[in-house]
Amino acid sequence: MYNQKFIKEKLSTDVRWIERALIVLFHRQTSDEQDSGQTRVYNNRGFNGADSRYLTYCAKYVIGGGRISGKHLQKCAKMLPKYWKQIEEEINRKGG
Repeated sequence: MYNQKFIKEKLSTDVRWIERALIVLFHRQTSDEQDSGQTRVYNNRGFNGADSRYLTYCAKYVIGGGRISGKHLQKCAKMLPKYWKQIEEEINRKGG
């Protein structure tokens, strides 16, 4: 059920998946990366270097109780599908 196509679709259209993915990917960053908003360890975990500043900002906003909407929702919906494999790993790790 949770295959590449399904996960990518959810990450590009479903605000609940988008917000949850931001949190999951943020928590896969190192603590230094979380604080700085910059990718420093290239370990295929969390956000890539190009996306890290913006997606860290969005993740912290959601963690703080905000809801992603408008242009931020659109931008996240375009950026997050590339992280589908990490989301699949977390789903499988949690027995989903």
